[in-house]
Amino acid sequence: MDQINISFPLYRLRHGEHYQLGRDVLKKVTPELAQKYGFQSVYTPYANGCDVEDACYSKSQGFLSTPEIKALDQERGEVFIFISMSIAAAAHSPVKETKEAAIRLDYLLKPHKYAYDMNYVEETGSIANFVSKLKAEENAADVAKIGLTDAVALLEEKNEAFNVLYSSRSIDALGRLTSETMKSIRPKVDEAFKALVSAINAIYQVNELVTKSPETKEELGEVITQINAHLLQLQKILIRDGVISGKTDNEGTNTPDTPDEPVTPEITAVYQKEEGDPENPHRIERGKQTAVEYQGFTLKGQDGTLEHVIGLVNDQDYIEWIKAATISNVTETSCEFTMVPDLTEGQYKVRIETYDGGSPLVIEYPEPITLW
Repeated sequence: MDQINISFPLYRLRHGEHYQLGRDVLKKVTPELAQKYGFQSVYTPYANGCDVEDACYSKSQGFLSTPEIKALDQERGEVFIFISMSIAAAAHSPVKETKEAAIRLDYLLKPHKYAYDMNYVEETGSIANFVSKLKAEENAADVAKIGLTDAVALLEEKNEAFNVLYSSRSIDALGRLTSETMKSIRPKVDEAFKALVSAINAIYQVNELVTKSPETKEELGEVITQINAHLLQLQKILIRDGVISGKTDNEGTNTPDTPDEPVTPEITAVYQKEEGDPENPHRIERGKQTAVEYQGFTLKGQDGTLEHVIGLVNDQDYIEWIKAATISNVTETSCEFTMVPDLTEGQYKVRIETYDGGSPLVIEYPEPITLW
């Protein structure tokens, strides 16, 4: 029996995809349709939520992303990358003193190495912190030794210029923006979407089993087909971009591999479960619930517990093991855990060491995560 795919992972959509889905759904599910079939009570919250999301998305994509702001961001980014590359090059210098200075500076750079991938506010703070370290008395000699004193001063100047302009735009924006953000409105819209499609599915099922109206079958059946088509297309995009794992069939649902095909053990996704940033899923806040998706194995420690199963590996190859008590919702393909709240900010590899089958199996997620 036809149904709208209510289990679609809306929380994995990027902001633009989520925004567009709402627009597409409201083109198919109109106020007239809601009134005709009596589901205005669930239609109105969804439509209102989409209106708020529209305002939030327009805010985030427009007012605070003007050409002037983008240009200043690019300028400071170019200086930051120049400094990063200069440190990396100097670390291979044949001159011992230069090489040692670069190695010390590289240690200061590590927590900020991907600052240019952060959002505007976080990038500004990260660069400001990096500059303050480079200007510190104990590091100034190293900076001078590899010829970066002027570049550091220029980076500070560009970063401050960006901050002044961005802050002024943000203050101007306060008067015309709602208190909602994309992060806060999306869960509300998702809940309203589930309520809406559940109502449509229920009305369609009652008609199929009891009422048997050809008009209802045709009208709601078309809505179900078109919404599922949108969801299927989004699912294909997410799979293609590596946001979710799996294959798709024509119904828009994940299709498991056939039993004859061996499944390669791998970690397929790591992301913050709630209040994460869909645009940067590998940026995870310390202390937050974190989800891990995997295939080809189950979680099992050497002693039968979940101790020393999930680890975070820093750039010195030190492993911080996730406590078994914080690991939850374990299934054959996923689990959750509470990210270590007091771990140092920076990049880590996610490693799983499982004794599934009795022998040790070590799997690492191919992309580093960034804790903040």
